[in-house]
Amino acid sequence: MAIELVPATEEAIPRLSDICHRAFSALHDRFGIERDIPTPEVGEMILSQTVKRPDYTGIMAVLHGKVVGSNFLTFVDEVAGVGPITVDPDLQSKGIGRQLMQWAIDESRRRGIRQVRLFQEALNTASLSLYTSLGFEWRDSAALMQAMPAAEDDDAVRPMGPADLPAVAELSRRAYGYSRAGDAGQLLEWQVPGFLMLRDGEPVAYLFATLFGHAAAVSNVELLALVAQAARQLPPPLARFICPLSRPGLHREALAAGHRTVKMLSYMSLGDYVPPAGAQFPSIQC
Repeated sequence: MAIELVPATEEAIPRLSDICHRAFSALHDRFGIERDIPTPEVGEMILSQTVKRPDYTGIMAVLHGKVVGSNFLTFVDEVAGVGPITVDPDLQSKGIGRQLMQWAIDESRRRGIRQVRLFQEALNTASLSLYTSLGFEWRDSAALMQAMPAAEDDDAVRPMGPADLPAVAELSRRAYGYSRAGDAGQLLEWQVPGFLMLRDGEPVAYLFATLFGHAAAVSNVELLALVAQAARQLPPPLARFICPLSRPGLHREALAAGHRTVKMLSYMSLGDYVPPAGAQFPSIQC
C-alpha cells in the first residue's frame, strides 16, 4: 500500500475531523462505551487546535490522493505528547497506523526530544500491541473520570491568566518532574478555561479544562477540590479528568467525592522516564 505522508493543513481539517469522529466512534460503539467524539463537529474542535497551534506538528496519510489518517506531536515542554492518531475505519489494520506512529517517533528524535508519552485506550488491544512493538513501555493505568460539581463556590478559586504561568511551572515541576508552563501558555491563548486555587495567598493547585488540559497540586485534597470547583463552571463534556491509579489514594478519594469512572486508559512512554511524584491529572497526550 503506497501511503504518502504529508504535513497536516488547515484545508484538510474537515476531512481529518470526520475521520477522527468515525475512527473513535467505531471503537467505542464496538465495545458499547460512551463516545469521546460523538460528532464531526467535536472532532473539528480538537483537530483545529492541533493543526493550528505552533507547538504542534502534524502529518497526514494520503492514499491515491485521499487523506486517510493523521497523527500529531506536541513539543512545547520537555516531554512530547503523541496524538490524536486516527485512521479511516475502512482502512485500519493495513499498516497506516504504524507509519503514522513511526513518523512521531522519528520526528521526536529529530527534535532532540528525550521523552515521548501518550495515553492508550485500554480496551484497544490492537493499538496496545502496535505501540509496544514500536518501543513504547506501559507505565501506569489511569481512570478517565467525570467530575461532579462542588456544592458551593470556593472564593479561593479564580480563573487563570498569563501572570499565573510561573505558578504553573512550579506546581507542575513538583508534581510531574518537569514544567508544563509552555503548554499552559498555549492553552490560555486558545482560551481553554484554566483555574487556580490559592491558600493564604499562595498557589496550591491549577487545572485546565478538557482532556487536553492538565492539573497539578500540592496534595490530593487541593487537586480534587479544584476539579469539583471547575465542574461548577464547565459543561459536563469539558469537566473530565484523567486519574492516575498509581497515585496513592487518589482514585479512592475521587470516588468518595462523587466523581464517576468512565473507562480505563494505559499511560505509555518511549525514552527517558521519571515517574510523576506529586498530585496531578495528566493530559490525554502526556
